[in-house]
Amino acid sequence: MDIIGDDKEYCDDIENFISGNKDTHYSFIYPRNLEDVSRQVSHFAPSNIDGYKPVYIDMWTKLSKSWDIDEIKKNVRILAKDFLDLNIKNVEMIDVPTYEETKLSYEQDYKAFMQES
Repeated sequence: MDIIGDDKEYCDDIENFISGNKDTHYSFIYPRNLEDVSRQVSHFAPSNIDGYKPVYIDMWTKLSKSWDIDEIKKNVRILAKDFLDLNIKNVEMIDVPTYEETKLSYEQDYKAFMQES
């Protein structure tokens, strides 16, 4: 693939994860502007060179072959343990959005992200 800039680094990270031995990997997006600073996570997460915590945490995993409700719950428990130091036994899905609602939300987020870039 002909990938350049930040996308190349991101794709290299993906390739390294796929070919590596880790079962999970976290990727972080840090504040890009002053508005983002107020969106930093409040729990434990690594800071960048400017001392900011992430505004977004991306989890990659090899532990799940498919993404059904049970696998999502399992990964929520992993995230809670890794970042909140919580051992959660029960995860409940409340107000699960429909496929159409999820698609619309994704499209809106993607459009906003592209306008910021």
